[in-house]
Amino acid sequence: MVDITYNDLLEKIRAQRGRRVGVSFHSMGDTDAIASALALSYIFDDIKIISPDRMTANAERIKDILGFKEFKMINSINKNDFDFIILVDVNNVDGCGRIKEQLKAFGKDIIIIDHHLKKDSAKNFIVFNEEHFNSTASIIFELLKDLKIKLDAKIANMLAMGIISDSAEFKNTNPKTFTQLGELFSIARTNYITLMDMTRHISPAEERIKTINDIRNASVSIVNNMLLMKGAAHAYSNLAAESALRIGADIAIFGSCSENEISFSARLRPNLDQKYNIHLGFIMDKLSKIIGGSGGGHSCAAGAYGKNKDKFEEFINAFISEISSAGGVK
Repeated sequence: MVDITYNDLLEKIRAQRGRRVGVSFHSMGDTDAIASALALSYIFDDIKIISPDRMTANAERIKDILGFKEFKMINSINKNDFDFIILVDVNNVDGCGRIKEQLKAFGKDIIIIDHHLKKDSAKNFIVFNEEHFNSTASIIFELLKDLKIKLDAKIANMLAMGIISDSAEFKNTNPKTFTQLGELFSIARTNYITLMDMTRHISPAEERIKTINDIRNASVSIVNNMLLMKGAAHAYSNLAAESALRIGADIAIFGSCSENEISFSARLRPNLDQKYNIHLGFIMDKLSKIIGGSGGGHSCAAGAYGKNKDKFEEFINAFISEISSAGGVK
């Protein structure tokens, strides 16, 4: 593994622009991951985006609304098709769903661009990992500016949504966050309220009633000094988990069943991941075997899905066990 500075990354990307590049991200790619991957298509002419499994429903909806509905992704890696690969918003191949073994076997350079704690150390990794950026979209925007790439309104909006989505309602920010958002709004000729109105999803009243009932029926306990809320969700487990944090939970996990699968969403209040040495993405990836599927995500927001719908309680109990045994306060 080679750690590089931002200037090293800039020169590396500039030198690779004529080559064949594959870009991927973490399992259940969120808005930051998708925005970052799409923005790299403005740098490279010969680029393919590789989906490790699926993106979150919110990321896919925002992508489509902002003009990228027709952008096609591929589902696997043929190493003969690429000179190198870039992983965005993820710093370990085990978080890359169905393509993780293909990444391990790739053999050529893999450039990592991320803003989380460093996790992987394979010999062919070239790593830029800077926690002072609030999102990977923020890093990619800096690259685009320094490479003097002309941006259109739709990618400016997409990058802005990537930065906003990883800001945890602006709790995870720094001065650069607001400077960049101002620049992106100027390029897109929009503003925060207009962009949020454009991309906001307001569920039908019937669905919101279900989410309220999911919260009312959830159970609450104290685990490892944190207030944990768990329960079943009628439809959108992510909405239930996010709502739980808004009303005071430190950590939440909700599961829902559809006709074909079971899925879980977990959320952790920002900064508790570092305080208690918890990474929800790693936990959900590990526990996804219980439900015969896959999982992953970030330290404070992650999910898992699979076919074994009879494993609901086993999965929840295993999740609580993982949280109970997490590292102590740093």
